[in-house]
Amino acid sequence: MTPGRMTPARMTPAPPRDFRGQFVISPEAPAGLPEGAREERLSSLHLTLWPGLKLVRATDATGAEVGAFLGDPVDYRAGCVPEGTIALPGDAAADPDGFVETGVYALGGSFLFLLDIPGARRLYLDADGSLSAVFEPATGRAASTAGVLLSAQAYAARFRRKLYAHLNVLRDGWFPAGLTAHEGVTRLLVNHCLDFDRMTQARHWPKAQIPITGDPQAACARIMASTRATIDALRRTGPARMTLTAGNETRMLLAACRDIATELEFVTVSGPSTRLDCDRARELAARFGLKLRLLPIRHADAAGAAEWHARAGHCIGGPNMVTHPTIAPLAGPGWFIGGLGGEIGRGFFWRPTDTGDTEITAQSIQSRFGMPPHPEVEAAVAAWRPSIDGFDPFLQLDLAYLELRMGCWAFAQSYASPEVRHMHPMISRESFAAMLSLPPDWRRSHRMVRASIEAAWPELLELPINRYGDWRDALRLLARAAAEPHLVLKKLRKRFG
Repeated sequence: MTPGRMTPARMTPAPPRDFRGQFVISPEAPAGLPEGAREERLSSLHLTLWPGLKLVRATDATGAEVGAFLGDPVDYRAGCVPEGTIALPGDAAADPDGFVETGVYALGGSFLFLLDIPGARRLYLDADGSLSAVFEPATGRAASTAGVLLSAQAYAARFRRKLYAHLNVLRDGWFPAGLTAHEGVTRLLVNHCLDFDRMTQARHWPKAQIPITGDPQAACARIMASTRATIDALRRTGPARMTLTAGNETRMLLAACRDIATELEFVTVSGPSTRLDCDRARELAARFGLKLRLLPIRHADAAGAAEWHARAGHCIGGPNMVTHPTIAPLAGPGWFIGGLGGEIGRGFFWRPTDTGDTEITAQSIQSRFGMPPHPEVEAAVAAWRPSIDGFDPFLQLDLAYLELRMGCWAFAQSYASPEVRHMHPMISRESFAAMLSLPPDWRRSHRMVRASIEAAWPELLELPINRYGDWRDALRLLARAAAEPHLVLKKLRKRFG
């Protein structure tokens, strides 16, 4: 079964059968607990948690309990993945904003943070929203996906079938800019927090233009150091398997691990569409003595694909919906380490014609999503747009990518494969602040990647990134254009509008 053989007209949207790793946050105690779930209470908020989602309570410098983390925060400076309770610096009651920015965002990992103190009841995402959240203003609740918020009847009745079809969600689209597949349910955006007293979200970072660094090499060194420290913390808690492809970020991850590379297991998905990744991974493994494991692509049946789609709240479909059984062998203890987040430092939404004087509008941002335009999407982008006034065009574009695309596309899948523990060590506030401080010419030319690898393990650059470096590149592009012409059109929309 492929996504193209299912159609929105034939599909009956329903919540998933399996809620592993998911949650609901409510100002009131639940009337009853769903099967398999447990209740946890903070100062005023009530949590319904399904197995597979960790809770870490948080205290501040006064010793008071001030909230909790859901998921896996990583204290990479201390070299650990906290369990039970974590003590954060600062006085939350005296300065809630400062407490969060200097305490919570000193951590990496994949998490949500709930601040629950008098006068400040808020939900925060990690630096990339890698553990995503949605909320329903009408009921004052937040959750992992719409599936745990809505009854089966409401889930079907409030499904945005027309917008879902227009955005080609089943094939390769997604819901951008905080939109979801259900009326009355909104996705929490990266760098925004949800206020439970008002049931609105607002930007908490950045509040001003990020200065351009005068020492980009030092910025790259900070990115590499925090990335490596996160990997080291993860390895202390269980096996670490690292993805290896022909791409930018996995080469950076490998460079960051030069002295331990032969101790790690590297994983590459093997199939017709990943031939370049497999060829390059084999070459890297042979040249540098790496342990490489190839995972043959496995396909879900119709029921398995539908369940994956439902666990993502019907907000994203595409190839992962069908091929997700491929990573099933990585289930169990330990971590599957990936390179998401690194693209924040390489101008992903930039066009060749963009300059420091380019006007960034809701319409121009929408076109960079690569999907057919829609008035509701443009309205959602327009509502977000004033929060970036005063920033230069390049930072505006990078925040649009991070907040309206990355957090809504990559991490709408946060709960779709709960049996595999994903972690992306490039995701942290420290790394993202450093990436966004790089000069525009560095971000446009992907210089961050090359400079980081040159400093750590220059021999890795002897094999080209994302290409063969010979006649096979042209042949590969022609074959892809013939097999997937819709992706060519999508890329042209992104690049030229």
